[in-house]
Amino acid sequence: MRMILILAMFCLLPIATNAHHSTNTNFTQEIISIDGVIERVRFQNPHASVLIKNIDTEGNEIFWLIETNSRTTLQRQGVSLDSLEVGSTIKATGRKGRRQYTMYLQEITFTDGTTFTPTPDRD
Repeated sequence: MRMILILAMFCLLPIATNAHHSTNTNFTQEIISIDGVIERVRFQNPHASVLIKNIDTEGNEIFWLIETNSRTTLQRQGVSLDSLEVGSTIKATGRKGRRQYTMYLQEITFTDGTTFTPTPDRD
């Protein structure tokens, strides 16, 4: 019986360890900025995200997935995505993704100069 429990633990170990990924796995250290219009805001777990539409130099629409912390983490830090309205023109800055057209958010700047960061202000 003891051997069966040990084997069961080893069989379930890969499932448990594959539950989530490191930010460093999916994003580089290169900082990029993208201008665009907010198309969708998803305030959920495991990652909140913003989808923006960017028009490249040739006039093509490119959709960028901008990931940030989980909803739970953001809420615990007192951060809300309420200020991110669909249709707003923004400049998103963050770590370039290893997958094409992805980024890990550091800051969003609105056309009026105000900013949104996924971490609370520390006074």
